[in-house]
Amino acid sequence: MKVFVAGATGAIGSPLVSALVAARHEVIGMSSTENGARSLREKGVEGKVANALDENAVLNVVKKVRPNAVIEELTSLPKRYTPEEMRAAAERDRNLRLVGGRNVQNAARAAGAKRYLVQSTGFT
Repeated sequence: MKVFVAGATGAIGSPLVSALVAARHEVIGMSSTENGARSLREKGVEGKVANALDENAVLNVVKKVRPNAVIEELTSLPKRYTPEEMRAAAERDRNLRLVGGRNVQNAARAAGAKRYLVQSTGFT
């Protein structure tokens, strides 16, 4: 199956990509940076760079890929999970999940993906 993973280099996306590759899926990973895309290529994954907050960039990438399934793992978490750093990152992470997530979901629909999965989150 051709699987597109948004947030493919994050805390959950990275091991997910490895598991999908091990299961012999064709994996295309989206990262917000060229370094992230390069790390995906080193795993044997097609790495794409797009800012999830840029609706047109996400739409163009997903439509070119035409995946069977899209998995949305977008996060914008701090390097250290201290209460202070988590509070500081909360709004940025929320915006990425809501706006970026909407962009990925709309792109998946436009590209004709048959399956769409999204992670959930909650912090206190």
